[in-house]
Amino acid sequence: MGLWLAAGSVLAGGKEIGQPLFVIERSLNANSVHYDANLMPNGELDPRQPVAAYWVMADENGRREELTGIEKRYAYGFTVAPSDNPRRYRLQLAAQPQRTVYVYRQGDTVRAETTIAGRRAYLKRIYVTTHRVLVVPTVRYIELFGVDAATGEEVSEKVNSGGGDGNMGY
Repeated sequence: MGLWLAAGSVLAGGKEIGQPLFVIERSLNANSVHYDANLMPNGELDPRQPVAAYWVMADENGRREELTGIEKRYAYGFTVAPSDNPRRYRLQLAAQPQRTVYVYRQGDTVRAETTIAGRRAYLKRIYVTTHRVLVVPTVRYIELFGVDAATGEEVSEKVNSGGGDGNMGY
């Protein structure tokens, strides 16, 4: 069983050590959710909390804000658990539990690897297109953007909301 996490970067020796993984942007406004890898002083992923998520409120002076409990549970939170490889973690976003993201260190870089358009890719950004039904924003579709792990080419995929209600959690 994974842990629900969505805090900020880890403090190590009084110094924040985090490395950006990917971001979720939305059509509603310029605010975005950032996902960072938490690193220990030796550069390895912190097994206690390998990933953190938080808002960057670009529409409100760019300040950082923690996710709410509802956001963690239904939209932007995630579970994370060790994978078969002790240096890799399996991350599942609350709104997209069927799409596994593997987080691991590769040289000096930390990767968020998933499948985009049927290709093994490093996830860079998710864009959520919404529309309002009365006052409630609902998801029309999401787009995943990344870099093909084998070729270095940019890759993207559009995922429709499916159920007609547009509710994918974002």
